[in-house]
Amino acid sequence: MTKIYVDVQSVQFVGIVSLVIFLLSIFYIPNGFGQVLNLSEIKSYAREHSPVLKAKEQEIGIQEGERVITRSSMFPTLSARGGYTHYKLEHGTIEGVFGPKQKPDVDRFAGDVSFNFVAFAFGKNFFNYKGASLLVQSKKKEYERTWQMLSFNLSKVYYSLLTVDKTILATKKTIESLKALKSEISQKVKVGRLAEVDLLKVDVNLYKTIDDLSKLQTLREDLLGELKRLMGYREDDFKFDDVPIAKIERKHFDLSELLSTAYESRADLNSIVRAIEGVGYQVKSVKASYFPEVTLRGAYAQQAPGDRNFVSDGNAGVYISMPIFDGLYRKGKTDKLSSERSRLEYMLADRKLEIKKEVRTALENYNETLIRVDATKRSMEHAREVLRIEKLKYKLGRTTINFVLDAEGALLGARSLYYKAYYDNLLALDDIKLAVGNLN
Repeated sequence: MTKIYVDVQSVQFVGIVSLVIFLLSIFYIPNGFGQVLNLSEIKSYAREHSPVLKAKEQEIGIQEGERVITRSSMFPTLSARGGYTHYKLEHGTIEGVFGPKQKPDVDRFAGDVSFNFVAFAFGKNFFNYKGASLLVQSKKKEYERTWQMLSFNLSKVYYSLLTVDKTILATKKTIESLKALKSEISQKVKVGRLAEVDLLKVDVNLYKTIDDLSKLQTLREDLLGELKRLMGYREDDFKFDDVPIAKIERKHFDLSELLSTAYESRADLNSIVRAIEGVGYQVKSVKASYFPEVTLRGAYAQQAPGDRNFVSDGNAGVYISMPIFDGLYRKGKTDKLSSERSRLEYMLADRKLEIKKEVRTALENYNETLIRVDATKRSMEHAREVLRIEKLKYKLGRTTINFVLDAEGALLGARSLYYKAYYDNLLALDDIKLAVGNLN
């Protein structure tokens, strides 16, 4: 009876512990633990948390700050000052402003408000602001392209993970098949129907396949770590949805249409165009500084001695300033900006050639994956049938174990190639969208 009582208590204890763990998993395990995400959710998470995108956002903020700074020059400035002075000599005398001599009081108060506005400068400030605004747009286009590149890399790692997972499953099936074959041969070796060498060959092949499985699992962990890095994912646990094998949808693309769309849509190309336009406006701003500048200025002041009897004063006027010599500062700045614009124009020409190459390559790669999918699918089906036949022949004693093992390896290889070709085809579609500039 005592023994039964202890067993019941153990069961109750295990049940309580299990309940506690379950409740903790609901209420206290951090968000994201064990969550299953599909590719779209992975990309959404990366859009919010990726350090690469966060850094690009800060670049936009820096350029936006420059734009605000340049805009400030288009508005008037208003400033106020106030002061209090305590003189050391109580009965000192100074030369008077309206009389021969004055005696200053020990305490003096003063305050003024001044106004300054550049009324006309031949568009210098406007051109500068316009250039800064275009450079902000350029940075935003850079961000867009960075996001597209990140999105493609996420797809690439994701599909690689799915390929590895499918290959791991196929490898496990091969291991189970080899174990079953080993068991069957062991029985026949015991009764003298087969040679010991057949069992040895199966063992060697089995352990080699197990070693391959270990390498695949290591590769999977590496790919999973890379996916987390690209996402900015900081949780320990992570799972993702499978994309089951389905019928390939064959799409037809026209190269000339793809190129035309790419030249219009590519964010990196548009970024360079905006930068060229922005630098052009900056050159105009510098050139405008060679002309006179008209400024409106005004001030109002009050001051009082220690008796606080305030006296008002003020001024207003129009000032015209004409630059005569600046040590070739403006020439140097113009030459610098002109060289920058030329550099960007060369970059633009090179980027157009690069886009043409990328679109062609992406299209050829997509068409090649269609051929690979068909070929590897037929190869996998053929390898499956060959393995069935070789196993049957081996049971009948009409072939050697070598052919069975070769057929096992061929089927595993064919499956791996088919899975890779299938997911490469999905990635190739993303590659075309990336090359054209309309990914996401």
